[in-house]
Amino acid sequence: MATRQTAEAKIAAIQDKGNNTAQEVRDVLTEILNYTENVPFPATEKVDFFHLWTDKNPVFDNLQNTLYYSIKGIKGQYINFTFRIEIRKTNTNATNNMSNNVFVFPFQQQDLKMLEYLKEIAMLNSPNVKFFIPFTISTGETLVDYPLSTSIFFSEKGIIFDFNNTYYPKNSVELGIATGFSVSSVTFHYPNFYLGKV
Repeated sequence: MATRQTAEAKIAAIQDKGNNTAQEVRDVLTEILNYTENVPFPATEKVDFFHLWTDKNPVFDNLQNTLYYSIKGIKGQYINFTFRIEIRKTNTNATNNMSNNVFVFPFQQQDLKMLEYLKEIAMLNSPNVKFFIPFTISTGETLVDYPLSTSIFFSEKGIIFDFNNTYYPKNSVELGIATGFSVSSVTFHYPNFYLGKV
């Protein structure tokens, strides 16, 4: 049986500056093949991939705003959430300090199984993670991009975009969310560490 040492010995026997016969080269390559075929590969664990998407059928919230989504990942490990959200109408109760700017998009019926994947990775019903997404608005003939703070999280009700600004200073004059759209992607990998108050 070929070993690493026998393969290395045959390689070392190759002469510099030529003078190696084709047979000698074949012997070396055969020894390397014999060695690699004898080395067992580690056992691979079963990987459960999933991919759910809206394809050409977006979902709508109660204000008829639109969400296209693709949720892809490995069960129990991570989720990548790629989306296009189109805000055409905002909540009439939304205020200039960014309250009541929450948009709930239901899962498509065939994607309800997604909750089984989500609850292992992302905390349901909890806007723990806040980040910025690019948001595009139209000012007449010009498109303007600006960063918009949001939490995206999941619940039994669906996918929730929370644009409330909970970190604004007193007497802030933050603008409410404008109509526009965002195309972005976020990955959820939720290790089991403490996210309590500092």
